Amino acid sequence: MTRLPHALRKAIWCAILLAGAQGCGRNSGLPSEKQSAAQASSSAEASRIARPDGVARSAELAAKGARSPGKEGARLLVEAARLRAGYFRTEHNRADALEAIALYKEASSRAWEGACLARLDGILLEAELQPEPAAAYRELASLDTSGNAVCQEQVERVKSKLSAYADVKKDADTLQKQTVLSASGKLMGGAPQANSLRNHGSALITQIHRYGAKDAARIVVELSDPVAFEVGTLKGEAGAPGPRVFVDIPRAEYRGEPTFEVGGVVRRLRIGARASGIRIVLDLESEVYQKVFYLPEPFRLIIDVATRSPRLVAQGEGPRPIRRVVLDPGHGGHDPGATGPSGLREKDVTLDIARRAAPLIAEELGIATLLTRDSDTYVALDERTAKANAFNADAFVSIHCNATEDGHSDGVMTFVLDASKDAFATRIAARENSASVAAASELATAMSGEADTEVMALSTHLATLLQRATVVSLEPGYGKVVDHGVKRAGFYVLAGAHMPAVLFEASFISNPTGEVHLNTADYRQKLADGIVNAVRAFRDGR
Repeated sequence: MTRLPHALRKAIWCAILLAGAQGCGRNSGLPSEKQSAAQASSSAEASRIARPDGVARSAELAAKGARSPGKEGARLLVEAARLRAGYFRTEHNRADALEAIALYKEASSRAWEGACLARLDGILLEAELQPEPAAAYRELASLDTSGNAVCQEQVERVKSKLSAYADVKKDADTLQKQTVLSASGKLMGGAPQANSLRNHGSALITQIHRYGAKDAARIVVELSDPVAFEVGTLKGEAGAPGPRVFVDIPRAEYRGEPTFEVGGVVRRLRIGARASGIRIVLDLESEVYQKVFYLPEPFRLIIDVATRSPRLVAQGEGPRPIRRVVLDPGHGGHDPGATGPSGLREKDVTLDIARRAAPLIAEELGIATLLTRDSDTYVALDERTAKANAFNADAFVSIHCNATEDGHSDGVMTFVLDASKDAFATRIAARENSASVAAASELATAMSGEADTEVMALSTHLATLLQRATVVSLEPGYGKVVDHGVKRAGFYVLAGAHMPAVLFEASFISNPTGEVHLNTADYRQKLADGIVNAVRAFRDGR
């Protein structure tokens, strides 16, 4: 079948969807005449409320829905999904759609009369996000509408619009079974996850970011769609080109410059077409350790190379050779992070804490310290870890302020990158990633299969020390501190770190009392002292 240009396909597909859904008036199994009013109300609410407030409201509804059993909880989940879907349709933020889809799926998994309609809403939203008529038709054909005449009628209406695509064959299943190799040549956590690696057609390489340094480099390849990929290496030999790392991406397209100078350990980046797709080649100055993985939303491949083994800091017992530390003040520039009830911004607090901690680590401990940002500037999550790797850091601490919808939570917690079934922790990761809960969970699951066990153990140990040091620092002046302990979740900023890496949530800025504390120099200094003391204990082997 001839593929139309993406923009045209999307316009046509959205028109089909709107025609199919017109007049459906769905609302969680309510009588039909009441559904249209409820649907319109949700759309109107999304357009009336500013997105940050609406997203917070959606998260509150989702949390209540997750706690509430049966029909009542499912209705709350659908209401939360509709809010996020409304923002996607007005502001076109991909994260809103993905979160809404996840909420619709959760609501449809419960036994209640609106399950079928909730799943239908999710399928239609997925089709708006990724306009593939054949895939949508297959989803609709497999939807169980038995016992729900309203849902059955609406499904048949949409299927009739897509009947021309019923026999289109796609090879997504074949793609999902392709071997996806990590840099070490081992399978990346077994078979790829279907949702993350489904690619119904050609993917276009849209951007390539290069972060080169003497001893480490990171290449970020952004693509229009998820892809499978394979990684290989070639050793340099006498009279032949030097060592190379290559990544093959089947069924990918690229229309930009074929060669980029990078500098440092990566001399040059080359991109060439092959019969099956695209090959990306890194021409290297020397042999390297490498790791290749993907991040969802937006989908991108991360190619990390370094001259130093990530396990170097883990060798031996007792005092550790901690010579370099990177502090990462979260957010910055156009990204304020979470905002307190009175307007205090996370990006300002995190930068101040980092600025207080860095000179103490350097002067008191004699450890070279780098800030990923030293001003109110935006630094991409990919670049933050790249800076830590290029600095050959022995520890990485990303500093953030926590937030919840109800504003009641308090205390401190520290995260490591690992798979988790903790819904609260995963939602925090999704907020920091500016992505969906599903994406955070997907990343954590994929990376947990790739993690070096020694580095992972050291990350957990550093996080434990940071929790302990912060509580000890705060309690004399601020009373009992809620110690939430060490959590696990899929944070983008920790992905691919070559060293023990943690994300520190230094109090809840959404809590009115927490905001007051975070707005004082004394409290920020005590948080900074906690970081310094944790690094000291980590270096001393405690």
